[in-house]
Amino acid sequence: MTKIEYQLPKHRQPVFGFVKGFLKIFIRKKRVVVLGEKLQDKCIYLANHANKMGPVMYDMYFPVYAVKWGAHQMLGKYAERRAYLRDVLYIKKNGYGRKKAAFKAFFEAYFSKFFYKGLKFLPTYPDMRLAKTVKKSVDVLNDNTAIMIFPEDSDNGYKDEMTHFFSGFVLVMENYFKKTGEDVPVRPVYYHKKKRLMVAGESMYLQDFLKAGLDRGAIAEVFKDKVNDLFARIERGEFDKKKK
Repeated sequence: MTKIEYQLPKHRQPVFGFVKGFLKIFIRKKRVVVLGEKLQDKCIYLANHANKMGPVMYDMYFPVYAVKWGAHQMLGKYAERRAYLRDVLYIKKNGYGRKKAAFKAFFEAYFSKFFYKGLKFLPTYPDMRLAKTVKKSVDVLNDNTAIMIFPEDSDNGYKDEMTHFFSGFVLVMENYFKKTGEDVPVRPVYYHKKKRLMVAGESMYLQDFLKAGLDRGAIAEVFKDKVNDLFARIERGEFDKKKK
């Protein structure tokens, strides 16, 4: 059997670019604040999902082109996409009734795969297949392209202040260093829907965590706190525009 080689996502996407241009007519622009050094292309950005539209907003307004992690079901066949939208996104995570969830999922499943591909999602898995996602992510970074990961545990719904981060992104940090000998920067990001504001925190590096004796779970906890801290600072108004 011939092995199919992974094709790195192309930055140029004229068809989906047109779709995003159309959406911008109806969606107000988001302001971006960057803490520390300027945003890097070769970087892992750890962001809050901000419910269904978060990844779309990041793709439209975050200044760095990034390949994103997303649930593998949403890149599957229609029945799989519909079931995921109905049972997981709308019923489990957003608390919709079954009829309303089924109605929305029925229509959205038709075009959701197009959006997922346009947003350059890599499928993620809760089992050993995650190794493939990690390998592809390393390839993307090695192509000088950013990865955006949404590590929050959203089983009980999307929350403004997150309670737990999965540590899969640490595998990318480890594998990239193992393959290249280079410590890729990792930065927390928070999108605040009500304030239409995105804030990117400062870079952090794997070797600093290892020197401190932290394991994968502890590293994930540090980044969860960093993302939550951005939310708290936004809530306090630290990044509000100053009135003249």
